[in-house]
Amino acid sequence: MLNHREDLIGGHMGTTFYIVYISPNGSTAKIAKELSQCLTGGGASVHVADLSVDGAGGQLIEKIAEDKNACLCIGSPVYRDLAVPPVMAFIEEIPQHSNLWAVPFVTYGRACSGVALWQMAKALEDKGIRIAAAAKVVALHAMMWQSDDPVGKGRPDADDLKQVDMLAIKLLERFREAAPAPLSSDSLDYQPEKLAQDFKKKMAGPWMVVPKTVDAEACTECGICVENCPVSAITLNPLPVFTTSCFDCFNCIRLCPEDALSPPMAMGKIEAMIRDRVSTINEQPLTRIFLP
Repeated sequence: MLNHREDLIGGHMGTTFYIVYISPNGSTAKIAKELSQCLTGGGASVHVADLSVDGAGGQLIEKIAEDKNACLCIGSPVYRDLAVPPVMAFIEEIPQHSNLWAVPFVTYGRACSGVALWQMAKALEDKGIRIAAAAKVVALHAMMWQSDDPVGKGRPDADDLKQVDMLAIKLLERFREAAPAPLSSDSLDYQPEKLAQDFKKKMAGPWMVVPKTVDAEACTECGICVENCPVSAITLNPLPVFTTSCFDCFNCIRLCPEDALSPPMAMGKIEAMIRDRVSTINEQPLTRIFLP
């Protein structure tokens, strides 16, 4: 976004940036792309991996483990006030790594960013990984595709992306310092105390997959749901069957050309609950960059 970013940064730097993300609906991918373009434009070496691509995460973990001068930028959408399971599983697979820095970032559909940033940062710190910065970016709500006026409409917008650009610039500046200061995960525990406590309780239990109804008469067994599942959680047998790796991105429901899949609650009721949550929580600021 910032045409002058090369002038602001200039030159090459030694830190390699690894950008890892999952993005069922495209918002997190948009932020990952912006980060990649800005860091590359500033002279950094950048490797990008989409966790929905089989094997991408494991290959990158091997590279990160061998790299002595690396920064991992890891992105997740916020679902149920938490980072999604594939992202947390990736962090869990990273070996103890005292030389690694990390930048967790999340996108969320305006209702609430939850404790996802804190959750990711705490898990990274437990691996001996230092937090260089973090970001939350507001986005179009993933469950509002049927609405004429969806929550988060038009986000992330140009102003949101400018903040992402500034994050990249600050990272490039910071890694030219001999001993940059880390960001504490405590600074990412920004929700009101009662809300934060309720959100954190969700981390203790398993991810409960929302049951989905398949209309056998409407389903044509076309396989579009299988092709668009970011974690390969659907098989045709001959109708769609869901495994426990599903984390309810609802791509299958949203993209089914026959409307053969449905959640247990009507989408209109889901939308009403989302709008009520937006007005009740009223999270501000919507997009924020966190630096030490």
